[in-house]
Amino acid sequence: MSTEVAEKRPTRRKQSRVAQPKATIQTPPAVVPEQEDLTLVEEDGSDVQLLSGAGNVSIKKWREPDSDDDDNPEAKYDIAEAWRSLFQLQSCHQIMLNEKVQSRLQLMIGLNVTQEFPWKQIKYRDLLDQLDEIDETGYLGQALQEFNLEDHLLLGYAPILIENQDDIPEGDPFIIFLNPIDAKAALQIIRNMELYERWLINRRIIKKPRRWVSLGSENEVNLTIEQHYAPPLEVEVQSVYPLKIPEKKEFSFRKSSDVRDGYVELLPSELVKFENIMRRRVTIGIQSAPTLIHLEQQTDPTFPTNAWAQYLYEIADGEDLDESSEDEATRGSTRPRSPSSMQSKITKPPPEVSPNIRLLLDTLEFNQIDMYRNDYAYICNKAIEHYSTPHLEETLCFANISKSYERYVCGIDWYPALSGLIVTSYTFSTAATIEGVSERVDMVQRAVLQPNPILMWSFADNLNYKLEFESPQEVTVLSFCPHDPNLLFGGGRNGQLIAWDLQGRAEKFDTEEILTAAQTKYRVMMADFLRWTILINEDAVVPPAMISALEVSQKSAITGIYWLGEQFYVNSFGKAMTDPNKENIHKFFLTCSIDGTIAFWNLDTINDKKLQATTIRHDQPKALTQNESIYKNKVLKPIFSLVFNEPITSLYCDSSVFICKVLDNQARLSKGNNFPTVLEAKNPKTIRQSAIMSTFYGRIERFNWSGAYADIECSESITKSIPFARVHDGPVVALKKNPFYPVVFVSIGRTIFAVWMEHFNYTPIFWRKRATDLTAVAWSKARPGVLFLTRIDGNMEVWDILSRDDDACYNNIIGGGIISAVSEHRLAEPVKLLGIGDYNSSFRMMKLPKSFYTPEPGELERVKEYFRKEENRKKSIQIWEHQYYENNRDIIEAKRHAEIDARKELERLEKEHALSATRKATKEDDKRDEFRNLSYTERMKRKWDELNLNRLLSILMSRKRVDEEKLERDTRLEKKHLAYEAAKKQSLIRMQQRIGEEVAAVRSRILPHEKVDLQRVDMILSSVCDLMQTVDNYKQTEIEANEIVNNFDTFDNLNYIEFLYRGDHRRRLLNKSMGGNTERLYWYECIQDEDLMDECNWSYDGFFGPQTSQHVTNLSENLTIDESVIDSDAKSM
Repeated sequence: MSTEVAEKRPTRRKQSRVAQPKATIQTPPAVVPEQEDLTLVEEDGSDVQLLSGAGNVSIKKWREPDSDDDDNPEAKYDIAEAWRSLFQLQSCHQIMLNEKVQSRLQLMIGLNVTQEFPWKQIKYRDLLDQLDEIDETGYLGQALQEFNLEDHLLLGYAPILIENQDDIPEGDPFIIFLNPIDAKAALQIIRNMELYERWLINRRIIKKPRRWVSLGSENEVNLTIEQHYAPPLEVEVQSVYPLKIPEKKEFSFRKSSDVRDGYVELLPSELVKFENIMRRRVTIGIQSAPTLIHLEQQTDPTFPTNAWAQYLYEIADGEDLDESSEDEATRGSTRPRSPSSMQSKITKPPPEVSPNIRLLLDTLEFNQIDMYRNDYAYICNKAIEHYSTPHLEETLCFANISKSYERYVCGIDWYPALSGLIVTSYTFSTAATIEGVSERVDMVQRAVLQPNPILMWSFADNLNYKLEFESPQEVTVLSFCPHDPNLLFGGGRNGQLIAWDLQGRAEKFDTEEILTAAQTKYRVMMADFLRWTILINEDAVVPPAMISALEVSQKSAITGIYWLGEQFYVNSFGKAMTDPNKENIHKFFLTCSIDGTIAFWNLDTINDKKLQATTIRHDQPKALTQNESIYKNKVLKPIFSLVFNEPITSLYCDSSVFICKVLDNQARLSKGNNFPTVLEAKNPKTIRQSAIMSTFYGRIERFNWSGAYADIECSESITKSIPFARVHDGPVVALKKNPFYPVVFVSIGRTIFAVWMEHFNYTPIFWRKRATDLTAVAWSKARPGVLFLTRIDGNMEVWDILSRDDDACYNNIIGGGIISAVSEHRLAEPVKLLGIGDYNSSFRMMKLPKSFYTPEPGELERVKEYFRKEENRKKSIQIWEHQYYENNRDIIEAKRHAEIDARKELERLEKEHALSATRKATKEDDKRDEFRNLSYTERMKRKWDELNLNRLLSILMSRKRVDEEKLERDTRLEKKHLAYEAAKKQSLIRMQQRIGEEVAAVRSRILPHEKVDLQRVDMILSSVCDLMQTVDNYKQTEIEANEIVNNFDTFDNLNYIEFLYRGDHRRRLLNKSMGGNTERLYWYECIQDEDLMDECNWSYDGFFGPQTSQHVTNLSENLTIDESVIDSDAKSM
């Protein structure tokens, strides 16, 4: 390696001789001096390190391996001293947290914090809610007054504080730092403790050798390491005479990596091909030995954990033992005994054991300790919660495809007098189902030919229905009368109310008819004579007992039936009243419908004598009329109606909530599934003339009614309502009241369900959005905080509000399609069942896990506390939002107006786009029509011209040798660029056209209109007098102005719009300076801004006549100046 060094010549030099001496400098090889101090310069990942000594001499030397004693912090760091430092901080405070507070703060021991990771930061907002239970003295509240709600506090689990205490207080010990500065210092100490523990773990995992003890072998290794060797260099130095070469010159290496142009890329020729040779792995021999590992493992016994046995062998003194071996006994050996065996053998003395072993044996024999039993459950202070995934098991399925084919389960209700009986109705669609627009259905044929099935099923027989209810139309909702369990009401799709009377048929399901021999004989003979007829079980078919008249019924499908308490009634004026006499029992109920009406009904209506006279047949025997229903001659007619302008889907009112109870436990055990029950009503204390309704438009509103003033009206229109917060993204299909806490109700609409308090309409207590549409909802009848939700994709969700309110506790697929109905069986004997109706007209009963129907201790109070707490939190948020709005009203209103304007602009653009698309389609249609209207000769001529043009283009391109694909590929970017430029130009033009309107809109929002003060008479008179004294002669001024105008060369190039604008501006300045009347101008500008020019009467008819006035109006419209142009000109000025 050679290096040429040339010194830079000076710019000005004398004319003298230049000597060019030639010197040769020999660089000796790098030799390590024997007694020279070496310093470490650089080291890499190998076992060789680079050392430098005096004179910039570098050598390579073998490096000692790292030992376990290097940087050992074990002797420098004390973990006990670190804990002592934490406890000695001034703001360190000890608190005791019970399990309830730990769960709320998410500081559960073993789940959130452990002895290994005891530290956690929580927000002050979360701790503030629990200060009353943590701090009884109020010290923490005073120390944390200056904290913000979003600040974090450092807490740590410290069981070391109570290890040596005899009297352990309630709860677990925690420490908290009340000062942020101390918290930062504590974090630094905690970080050092964690680093120390990590070092200990790494030391146990990664083993290092002991410190190297030199015995001289490293010198032999250093001799084998290759050192840097520099050959001698010839250096030619050019300089100006006299020579200025120093005696000692140090040279350095100029490496290629140290300069910019040190590397040059050598590109081979395309004809040269290289063959790459892969380097093989270099085999390196190492000396290793396996690490000695000791492993210990405790194996569990193969027999069950909780099973153990103890064997005790007791042998009397006078008994002899058979000493024959077991093998001989199994082989049936009959070897004779020797005489010596017959003699009494000498008893073998027991082995000698130490006193300790004897004590252990006596203890084991006395206590009978089970060595394989888990004793944790007997010695622990609190039980461990075991979490498992619940599972729903299907037990029953009710379906009759012949009667309910291609229908959904719509209306369901449980029989109140016996358990295990349910009535279901089937419809072709429900409020939550989606029907395709392309499906064409003949509604007349469906209403005439298709049946309307309503079936009663029993748990005792899931294959055959027990009763069938006849109906002239589809029934959307069912409800048993709580006062008479034999009376079933159903709401029809056309708004009629239908009632059926069971007449005790349900109690006769399990009874067996006992016939004598003669009765059996006559029964067979009658069957032989009636073979030509269709066999119908008349006892299994229930005809309607009452149907409301069509003219007085509601006009669309009924969506809900709600029963009022026994002491409440509604008179014919619509007044809801309470009867003070508790002996009187009233039977009133409400129905709501899709037509927007709410009807009040009274079951205790008088008999219609005219109807009774027409229905009674006097010529019939008494035996044929004794089984008729007592409700047959009663008239169903609403006593009062409320009318709303939106379709109502559900209702929340002061209705009763019913709880089912068992009458006799002995009867329950003897009758199996169908045992007697009774409904116990939970009536509200008072009834209000107010209710909450949900509409098909996605709204929830509270309305009040005052009643009618005359008996003739019998109806009232609801015009005012109080809306609830709009959270649903679709029709609200259901409202369900909590049976345990009636002020709470749940609503579902499209993909969102919300839980509300009926007196708080600002926002729901909480609402959640689900993945798909929701179809049905139901509260649990056993637990106040459990909620069942069904979805359109066949999933069912179970929400336990006390466990978690951010997501469902259970979410699983129950069916392959839509689930249209859900209802829980009222009783839990023998198991709790949940009924689910799905898309294939089957109603399935699912067995619920115990966690879904076993109430926790004090669960109702906890649910009430949860809702009250959330309500208070929402109210505080509402107060804060109101204060924020009042403080920032202008900004919020400006944003709202801006959003409204943006929405209007988008609508305008959409309309323009739709109009342009329509015009384009119209032009294309016109072209096609024009082409069709041409004669055959003209059409053929145009086609020939198009074909000839394409042919000429192809010939031209072939002669020019132009490739179409290459031309299209080369011009693609240019076409895109031209299209982009054109679109950009059009957007700029549209933006410039809208500048005036946008500026005017912003100006009108920011700067209010200045009202002209017309009470300035004195100022006007004084200004006019001053002006008349200083004004010039008009005639002379006119002559001078005409001369200037005539001599104006560029008058032809003057813009007419600019001329009008200048004149208008000059007029405004004159009016302002002279105090002239500008009221007319201000009125004209307001009319022009509000686009009321066409509606303004300019008073032309009285003076000019109608034709002239129309001409003047057209002329004024043509001369209207565009405001955007004026504003742009004003900006340019």
